[in-house]
Amino acid sequence: MSYFDVPDFGQFLGVLFTILLCGIIGMERELRHKDAGVRTHVLVGLGACLFTYVSLYGAPTLTGNMRWDASRIAAQIVSGIGFIGAGVIFFNRDTVRGLTTASAIWVAAAIGTACGAGMLVIAMIITLAYLIVVLIIAPALYKVGRHIGDSIIEVTYLDGRGILREVMLEFSARGIESQLLACRNKKIDDEPCAIVDIYLPTAKKRDEIMASLSELEGVTDVTLKDDRRSD
Repeated sequence: MSYFDVPDFGQFLGVLFTILLCGIIGMERELRHKDAGVRTHVLVGLGACLFTYVSLYGAPTLTGNMRWDASRIAAQIVSGIGFIGAGVIFFNRDTVRGLTTASAIWVAAAIGTACGAGMLVIAMIITLAYLIVVLIIAPALYKVGRHIGDSIIEVTYLDGRGILREVMLEFSARGIESQLLACRNKKIDDEPCAIVDIYLPTAKKRDEIMASLSELEGVTDVTLKDDRRSD
């Protein structure tokens, strides 16, 4: 092997499939307005693919007759990609965000590695499985959870009028267990307002309490948060 050997058709095909499959994953993330989109996922996949090629074809040539474990370079992709994944995970208002995007980057690296190793069919299967989980299974489970599981209610009210006390009394009056997660201030139409996140461990009486809170004087908005779905 010389420095200017032209890659064979199989290697070109691996690169092409890496761009296609990782691009699909990146497009799904970009359509959800995530920081890591098509470019990030394709570049991660291409890097993993190239590391795999170097591990399989480049390093053995350089080492000559020395015994070479073809997995040595490719194995570092698994640990190295963790640094990029960690960069898209952040903590905000008691909520961890970016876990799905970090996982998608990790999957993109695995797909690039598989394409580099010539495992194109399994790479396509994993891409399809990713789309099924993210676009079909996860939303279906979310809809089921909204009706039977826990939830977070976001209540917006005029600040400085003792309304938060009335809000929490509404929960107590109905025997509904609740927990105040976060509180933040915001000006709406030049009026000082406060926004609180209230955790409900069950969906029982949730619609009833939301309707009751909406009728309180000074409460401007009551919504069901979709934090877990937006990751």
